Amino acid sequence: MAMTDRNAGPDRNAVTEGNDVPEGSTVPEGNAVTDSTGRKGRVLVVDDDRTNRMMLTYRLEMAGLETATSENGLEALQMLRESDFDVVLLDILMPGMDGYATLDLMKHDQRLSHTPVIMMSAVGDLDSVIRCLEMGAEDYLPKPLDHLLLISRVNNILLKIRLEQVERGLGRIADAVQAMAGGALPAGALDQLTEQTDSVGRLARQLQQLAVVTSER
Repeated sequence: MAMTDRNAGPDRNAVTEGNDVPEGSTVPEGNAVTDSTGRKGRVLVVDDDRTNRMMLTYRLEMAGLETATSENGLEALQMLRESDFDVVLLDILMPGMDGYATLDLMKHDQRLSHTPVIMMSAVGDLDSVIRCLEMGAEDYLPKPLDHLLLISRVNNILLKIRLEQVERGLGRIADAVQAMAGGALPAGALDQLTEQTDSVGRLARQLQQLAVVTSER
């Protein structure tokens, strides 16, 4: 359960309410939502404050999530283009490229535009909240963050992603069943689905086996 922090910044107030991270502590496994292959959700934490990054990653990893961190918008964009993340926690007030500019660039990048972003800021005025949501943010959380609310919001996003994956998988299986009823299963119709460890994957493997038996008759 690796926590990656590329940079160290100035120490300021912790971003979450509650006790500080105990020195030398271990992070227990949580019950976070996993994808169709059993992979844990990956969260990119973007905040210029080192203490905030450490506290957020501790809370997220304690909930069973994988994390990586960035201290600024430019680095975050580079990391997002180099690796896949399920959710981005993005601070608004950062030197250089702030959260607004980072969010705007993400939403205008075809590859990154669908990545859910949770904005966070000590600036809790309604105009800021509305601006973030209108720009395409999935959610907005005021600092100091309630860590239970944070985990709940992240898991809700992961669950939504997971349900969309299941829906797409079942759609492909339905198409395969229809194809078999009309003749034979097209080559590659169930590719990738058979590698999944969930119920959709098991159903795909059973259907593929049935297609083989049927074709041999």
